[in-house]
Amino acid sequence: MERAFRASYGRRFHSQNLLAMGLALLLFCFFGVLDWLLYPQLVQQLWAIRYVFAFLPLLAILLLLSGRYYWRYGQQLMALALLLGNLAVAAMTVVIPAEMNDVYVAGLMLIALYGYTVARLRFVWAAASNWMGLLAYNLANLWWGDASRWDLIAGNFFCVSTNIMGMVASYTMEYDSRRGFLLQQQLRRERQRLGVLNRELQDANQRLKKQALTDELTGLANRRQFFARLQEEWRRARRRREYLALVMIDVDYFKVINDRFGHQSGDQCLKQLAQVLQEHGRRAGEMVARLGGEEFALLLPGCGAERACKIAEDLREDVARLDISLPHSPGRVAVHPTVSCGVASLVPDEYHAPEYLLFLADQALYDAKDAGRNRVACSSQPVVEKEELA
Repeated sequence: MERAFRASYGRRFHSQNLLAMGLALLLFCFFGVLDWLLYPQLVQQLWAIRYVFAFLPLLAILLLLSGRYYWRYGQQLMALALLLGNLAVAAMTVVIPAEMNDVYVAGLMLIALYGYTVARLRFVWAAASNWMGLLAYNLANLWWGDASRWDLIAGNFFCVSTNIMGMVASYTMEYDSRRGFLLQQQLRRERQRLGVLNRELQDANQRLKKQALTDELTGLANRRQFFARLQEEWRRARRRREYLALVMIDVDYFKVINDRFGHQSGDQCLKQLAQVLQEHGRRAGEMVARLGGEEFALLLPGCGAERACKIAEDLREDVARLDISLPHSPGRVAVHPTVSCGVASLVPDEYHAPEYLLFLADQALYDAKDAGRNRVACSSQPVVEKEELA
């Protein structure tokens, strides 16, 4: 988390760091005018410190910050620049007369405020650089300077106060940055969690929708989905003046299988029958549905009576060739189920409802059963021929 924060902090203040560094260099060079105005006799020494000892390394640091080194060492390079500025000013306080020492002490205060606020250094780097600079000021003046004790005390009073106020400001700004970063991370995780929950909810809704429209045992469309599709295909066929066919399918003597071998065996039989039926309803718009018990339906859009009867006959023959082993029956008995089919096909009109097609297919199914089962019966209802649709 700390590494992520540092990377985010660097990205956030990249432009500000570069701008602050460039502005600091310009001001640092501009204050050379003050050296010349106050101490023309010492200007060579002061400018040597300012432009050779400090400016050239600071310029090199700015160039490094403009490149790829910023992303790995940005804070360290900024802290080094701040320390160099402090050391340069501390060196100048040794060169100038003691009575003017307070002028350059103000420079230490400016550098401290710059490091704590404008440069957007993190608290630890800003504090370390400025306190080391203050320590260098004291050591330089104790060893090489001629400032009095009271001048040092006064200078330290203002510099320490500036550092303390700057530390409070820097700590507060970094604390706010860290808190904002944590809030962003929490918000991002919360969004991710909500995204996962939303996907899970969508998946659950899809499963529930599928369960609501699918027969649990066979995986075919259930009664609700069948009637919704029947309404839809009826309207489409009526609009386009096309045929719509329906095949009603009933498993012969299914009650005998259930009573003799048990419901588990009956369910196994229905599952395998459903697989065969599904093979005959794979074209666009076609649907195989389980209406309940051992009753199935095959909806065939754009299919005339002759072709629908042919499909039903092929289906019946495929079922008759089935050899279903019933694992839950005594001795693993194999059964050969058969089906009876009733077929109806018509061109929907404004005088009839979709239930009329269902009624015709049901009547044909009863005819197939009455004729001895294991056969296909087609509705005798007259249909409109293709030539009459024009």
